[in-house]
Amino acid sequence: MKLLLKSSILSLCVLSFHSFAGSQCGDLSGCERKSCEIEYQIDKAKEYGNQHKVDGLTKALKEVKANCTNDGLKDKIAEKIESSEEDLAEYREDLEEAKQSGKTQKVKKYQRKIEDEIAERDRLVDELAEIQ
Repeated sequence: MKLLLKSSILSLCVLSFHSFAGSQCGDLSGCERKSCEIEYQIDKAKEYGNQHKVDGLTKALKEVKANCTNDGLKDKIAEKIESSEEDLAEYREDLEEAKQSGKTQKVKKYQRKIEDEIAERDRLVDELAEIQ
């Protein structure tokens, strides 16, 4: 029960962070947005006195500024979309097998996985559209 509560709280924190960082960086796209979101995370880590995280994020920001290109970002997102499509096909096969064997728990499991993967794929498609 405590583990469930902790994971729920952590999930809410992550979601609220992305919502807030997204609103701060929402007008940006591609590498500019990625840099903005990392800078926001650095500010938050400094605010909470987490120097280890500040160091790691500062290194990540330098890497983004030195190496990030919108074309490279597009390619990475396109690869993730392709991988997501492959995962969806696999989950759909697993769902059919679970239905045929009458395993209702597995049917529910694969239905959830499919829903989650579709949401992730749609998010990636939207992200790719913002860059183009």
